[in-house]
Amino acid sequence: MQHKSIALIALTLLWLQSAAAFADTPRSVTIVLPDPLASVDACQVQTSTTGRVIKLNVLESLTQVDVANGGVKPRLADEWKPIDSNTWEFKLRRNVKFHDGAEMDAKSVAYSIERVLDPNLGCDAYAFYFANTKVTTEIVDSHTIRIATVPPQPILPTLMEAVSIVSPTTPRKELTRQPIGTGPFRFTSWDPQSEIVLDKFEGYWGEKPAVEKAHYKWRQESLVRAAMVKLGEADIGLNIADQDADDPKTDISFHNSEMLRIQINTDRPPFDDVRVRKALNLALDRASLVGVLINPKATLAAQIVGPSALGFNPEIKPYPFDPDQAQKLLAEAKADGAPVDTTIQMIARANNFPNADEVMEAFVAMWEAVGLKVSVKTLEMAQYRASGKPPFEPNRPATLRFSSHDNATGDAGVSILAKYHSSSFQADVPNTEVDAMIEKALASTGDERRVQFQAILKKVHDEIVPEIWVYDMVSTARVNPRIDYKPNAASGSIIDLSSITFN
Repeated sequence: MQHKSIALIALTLLWLQSAAAFADTPRSVTIVLPDPLASVDACQVQTSTTGRVIKLNVLESLTQVDVANGGVKPRLADEWKPIDSNTWEFKLRRNVKFHDGAEMDAKSVAYSIERVLDPNLGCDAYAFYFANTKVTTEIVDSHTIRIATVPPQPILPTLMEAVSIVSPTTPRKELTRQPIGTGPFRFTSWDPQSEIVLDKFEGYWGEKPAVEKAHYKWRQESLVRAAMVKLGEADIGLNIADQDADDPKTDISFHNSEMLRIQINTDRPPFDDVRVRKALNLALDRASLVGVLINPKATLAAQIVGPSALGFNPEIKPYPFDPDQAQKLLAEAKADGAPVDTTIQMIARANNFPNADEVMEAFVAMWEAVGLKVSVKTLEMAQYRASGKPPFEPNRPATLRFSSHDNATGDAGVSILAKYHSSSFQADVPNTEVDAMIEKALASTGDERRVQFQAILKKVHDEIVPEIWVYDMVSTARVNPRIDYKPNAASGSIIDLSSITFN
C-alpha cells in the first residue's frame, strides 16, 4: 500500500508539472470532481453529479432550498399561495431572460413542467416526486401560473425546487447536451473526456457573481484532486479522503445532508424473508469504520432524513452490531427454506464517496463472517443509473444496491414519497398499507404531518426493513486560499458559483 501511494504521488506530481494552468483569467475557477457527468439535461439536476455543475448556476427553479433555515425561498417565483387544496398560484419574477434571449414567463414554466414530468424522458423530478401525481397547469397571465395536483400536494412549493425551468427551445421529447436556463452562468462547452466550461451570463436578472468562468474537471483519485488544489491547478477539490486531507488551512469538513444506505431487493429470495434482511443489518459493525475509512465526524444513520427534517423519528436507532443474532436469524430462515447460501450481488457506483471500495470490502467480510456470500459489482455513473431503472431483468439475482440519499428541504415527505411509495421506480417497499399511510400523510400539514411521517419511518425500519442504513455522511472539500468558499449541507449536490468570491 505504501509503495502504491508513493508511486501515485510521483505520477501525480509529474502530471501536474506538465499540465497547463486551467484558470485562463484571474476571475476563473477550476473545480475538480470525483467523476464525470452522465448528463447535463434539466432532467437529471437532482443527481449530484449533474446538479453540482448546472443547478443554480445554469438552471434555476421557481423555488430554492433554504439550506440555512430549511424549507424553500423564492428564486424564479416571487411569491406563491394556495388557491384550494389542490391548486397553488405562483407569481413569476419579471424581466428574466433565458440565455438564448427568450423571456421567462408563464408559458415557458408550463412547458418546463410538461417536459420534466413526461414519463418517457425519465426525469428525476418525475420519478422521485410526481410519478403518482396528476399535474396540470393554468396560465393566468404572462407572469402568473397555477399548478394543480391530484392528489393534493401541501408541499408543492418545496417539490417545485426539483423542476428546473428551461428555454422553450429545449427539445421536448429528448435529452439535450446544451442546457439553456436563466442562471448566472451559461453553458459553453462539454467535452465528456475532459471538461465542462461555464461562462458568466451578462444578462442575468440577479446579483452578478464574482466568478466569470468556471472549468469543471474530473479525477477519480482523491489524492490527485487534493494535489491539484495544493499546487494551484484547481480551486476546489471535492470528496477528499481523510488520509489526503492533511492541511487544516485548506481542508473543510462539512455535513453534506447525504445518508449512505444499501437498498435490498426485497422481492427476490432470500431477501423476501425479513429475517435475512434484519441479519444483513445486524452483521455490520458500522461504528468500527468511523475514523478509519469514514470521516471521524460522520454518525451512524438509521432513517431517510436527519434530525432537522419534519418527520424525523428520534425513537429510531441504528441496528446494533450483533453477529450472533444475525447467524441465528439466518439459520431460522434457512430451516424454513430460504436460500441463504445464494451468492448475493452488491451493485455500487464508482467513487461514490472516499474509500468506498475499502468500505465495501469491509462490509463483505462482515457478511461472510455470519455465513453469507456477497460479490461486488462496481459501475460508472451512467451504467449505475441505468441499473436502477426499469425494466428490470425478470430473473435478476438477489441484489443489494449501495446508494446515497440527501434531503435538504426540511420535509421528510419528498424522501418518503420517492423511496417508499409503490408508484416510484425507486420504491423499496411495494406495500399497499404503506402506500395508504404515505398518501394520507402527504395530504396533512403541521404536527399531524410530522406524527404520520414518524409512524411510516418506524414501520419501515422495524417491520419491513427494505434497506441497510449506514452513515450520515461528512465530506471534505479542499479550497484554494485564493478564493473564499464555504461548503454547506447542499455542497455535495450543488456548488453555487455565486457564493464564491476572490481573496
